[in-house]
Amino acid sequence: MSRLVVQMQTSADGYVEAADPAVQWQLWDWGPDWPWDEELRRDFNETFRAVDRILLSRKMVEQGYIDHWARIAESHPDEPDFAFAGRVGDAEKIVFSTAEGGHFRWPRTRWAAGGLAETIARLKAGPGADLIAFGGTGFAAALAGAGVVDEYQFYVNSTAVGRGESLFRSVAGGLRLTLVRSKSYACGMVVNTYTPRGQTNP
Repeated sequence: MSRLVVQMQTSADGYVEAADPAVQWQLWDWGPDWPWDEELRRDFNETFRAVDRILLSRKMVEQGYIDHWARIAESHPDEPDFAFAGRVGDAEKIVFSTAEGGHFRWPRTRWAAGGLAETIARLKAGPGADLIAFGGTGFAAALAGAGVVDEYQFYVNSTAVGRGESLFRSVAGGLRLTLVRSKSYACGMVVNTYTPRGQTNP
C-alpha cells in the first residue's frame, strides 16, 4: 500500500500563502538562487527517491511546473543537488482538474480518472512506490479536506507573514497531527513531518 505525501513550504506563523503577494517569505522561491544548505538539499532529494508518482493540479501544470524542472534537469545533468529535477521528469505525473482537456505534450503525464478521493484510493492500492502532491494551496487544501494525506512535510521558513492561507482551511473541525520528526538546518529552515491522527470534534 502506497502513501500520499504532501510537501509544502510554510511561514513561521503557519501559512502556506501570504495574503500580501509582495511579501517575500520563502528562503527559496524555486529560482536559480538556491540558498538552502547542503544537508537540506540532500534530505530534499532523499524524499524524491522514495516516490515514483507526482500528483499535480491543472493550475500547477499551466504555471509551468513540468517545464521549469525539465529545464533545471537539463542544465544540471550531473549535479547531485538537482537529482530531484530529473526525478520529476522520470516520475508518472497525474493531473487533477474539474475539467479535462486535451492531451499532454509531456511523457508520463496523464489526467486523473475519477474523483479526488476515489482516484487516490485506487493509486494507493495499486503497484508503485509512494506518491507526492504539489499543486498550490487550493489543491493541497482539497487533499487535506478529503482526508487522503498520509504524511505532511512542512518546510518552515523563518519569516512571519501576519495573514494568509491555511492548508487546513477545508478540514471541518480541525485535524490532530502526530509529529514524526523535526529537523533544523543551518540555513534557518526547519522541516516538520506529521502524520494525521484524525479530525477533532467540531
